Amino acid sequence: MLGKFIDRALKKQWSDEQVQNYVGSHKASYITHAADSTIRQNAASGGVTSALLIHGLHSGIFDGTLICKTVLVDGKVRAKFEIATTVNEILKAQGSKYVETQFLQEVLPLLRAFKGRVAVVGLPCDISALRHRCEKEPALAKKVALTIALFCGHNSRTGLVDGITSRLERETGQKLKDYKFRVGHWRGRLQADFENGTSISKPSKYFNDYQNLFFFCERKCMACSDHYGYHADISIGDIWLFRLREDPIKHSGLITRSEFGEKVFRSALGASKIVSEDIDVRDVMDGQSRIGPSHYNVTSRARVGRFFGLKLKDTVNEPVAWHAYLNAFITIANMRLAEKSWGRKLIFMIPKPTLKIALYFKKALESLK
Repeated sequence: MLGKFIDRALKKQWSDEQVQNYVGSHKASYITHAADSTIRQNAASGGVTSALLIHGLHSGIFDGTLICKTVLVDGKVRAKFEIATTVNEILKAQGSKYVETQFLQEVLPLLRAFKGRVAVVGLPCDISALRHRCEKEPALAKKVALTIALFCGHNSRTGLVDGITSRLERETGQKLKDYKFRVGHWRGRLQADFENGTSISKPSKYFNDYQNLFFFCERKCMACSDHYGYHADISIGDIWLFRLREDPIKHSGLITRSEFGEKVFRSALGASKIVSEDIDVRDVMDGQSRIGPSHYNVTSRARVGRFFGLKLKDTVNEPVAWHAYLNAFITIANMRLAEKSWGRKLIFMIPKPTLKIALYFKKALESLK
C-alpha cells in the first residue's frame, strides 16, 4: 500500500510532446514478466526478454538469437556476443552487462555467417546502428528477424568493472573466476566468484554509485538522446515503481513499436510464456522518470561540453534550465576525470559517504523539472 501511495505522490504529468520526444513512436506498453520462475530467477528484472527469445525459437519465428555473455579475458570482465540456438545458451547469458562493446564490429560477422534469421538484442544505440547498416545492406536486413532494445541511461568503459573487480580480488586474496553485474530482487546485487570456490555478494550500489555519477562513461553517450530504443521492434527495461518493490516477482516495462513486435509479444502472451498488464506508456516513463529526461537533454551536454573541449552534436535543441547545466557539468567532469590515469586512482579513493552525498545531489538535479 505504501508503494502505491508513493507512486501516486511522485507521478509526473507527461505531455504528449514529452512522450513523443522521450519514447518515440510506439504501439502499446505493458508491465510484464516471464511466467517461468526459473527464467525470472536469474534475470536482471522480469525475464521477459529471455522468455520472448525462447518462445521465438520454439515457435520458429527466428532461428537464432543474438546474446551477450560475461566472460573473463586475461582475468578481466568483458562482454562477448554469440548467436544462441538453444534455450540453455539463452539462459546462460541472462543478466545485465554494464561494460562497453564494439557492437557492429563484433556482431556483423556473426549475423553474416549465420544460416537463418536472428532476433537481435542490444542497447538503443546498437539497434539504431544496425538499422542504418541494414538499409545499406539488404542481405543483412533479411537476416534480422526482430530487434529488442534495452532501456539505457549510458554505458560504462571497462575501467569501472576492472576497478571494482580488482578491489574484490584484493579483499579476498583470490583471482576472479566469474562475475555477475546484477542478481536478485529490486536493484539487485553484484556477485563475484573466485578460484578457491568462495563468493562475494555486494549491494548494487557498490558498482552503481560510480556508474550513476558517470565515472567511466563512454564518450558517445554524451551525444545520445535515445533512452528507450526508438528504432527497435520492442523496447524492454527496468520499471522502478515503488509498488513493485513490494512484489516478490520482478517486473519489466515493455513497449511495442512495430506491428511485428506487437505480434511476437502477443504470440508469447497467448502461449502463456509471459504475464502482462496493459498500462499507459506514461507509467513506464514514471518508472524511469529521473534518468529518461536527463538522458534526452543532449543540448545541456553539448553546450557545457565546449568548456571541456568536447564537440557534441545537439540533436534535440531542448530548453536548458540552470539545474540541467549543472548536472551536465558534473556528468562531463566525472567522465573526463576517469579518462586520466591519476583521475582513475582518485575516483576509487573517494570516501563512500562523500560518494553517496555527490550521488544524491546529482539525482536531485536530475529530478528537477
